Amino acid sequence: MEPKMDAGLLALACSGSFHDLESLLYGKQAAYTMGSSARQPPSLYAVTVGGDTLLHLVAAIYGDSEDSTGKASLVYHKAPSLLFVQNCQGDTPLHCAARAGNIRMMSRFIDLANVQGINNAKGLLETQNNLKETALHVAVRFGSNDMVNLLMGHDPELANLPEEGASPLNLAILLENGIISKTLYELNGGALSYSGPNEQNALHGAVQRSEGTHFTISIPTI
Repeated sequence: MEPKMDAGLLALACSGSFHDLESLLYGKQAAYTMGSSARQPPSLYAVTVGGDTLLHLVAAIYGDSEDSTGKASLVYHKAPSLLFVQNCQGDTPLHCAARAGNIRMMSRFIDLANVQGINNAKGLLETQNNLKETALHVAVRFGSNDMVNLLMGHDPELANLPEEGASPLNLAILLENGIISKTLYELNGGALSYSGPNEQNALHGAVQRSEGTHFTISIPTI
């Protein structure tokens, strides 16, 4: 059973300074004043009741700044495996960064995973949560073409996941986002999945969304 998240560690990660967090993680007890006396640094493998690690929380709470990515790097270098931990919803820290629209954090997480090897980076990018969605699905939901470009630039095969369920293209069409739909097609080289839930594909979605509206989108022929 994982230890519970330490309130003092969380406070430093979310609102403290980079140097105070660094001091705590590297054993300089003077910076850690949340308790009445000095003690060992709290476990970085602690989680919240929702299964979030410190990396999940930093990715979700912090803004898109160098300070936030710096803190994330500090935590990662002390506990690299946290980058791949999934919470109770199946989300990795990369999912959380995408949901927060934090492209700088997403880029940092991908770079950190690449340090461990291309297979580790690919594994992180292609991890699916409980909804069978990768971080690319989350980026599509957020509506950020920049995030979609980032993710697809590292792994064009993301557009073909999951094997069963709604593809990123299907989701983009349902959300009436023609720009992202075009980006997915172009960066995947045209061999992307059109699949959707309940055995329906992107063409079904386009028809359903256009009924009663003026929304149209062209599906390129392969």
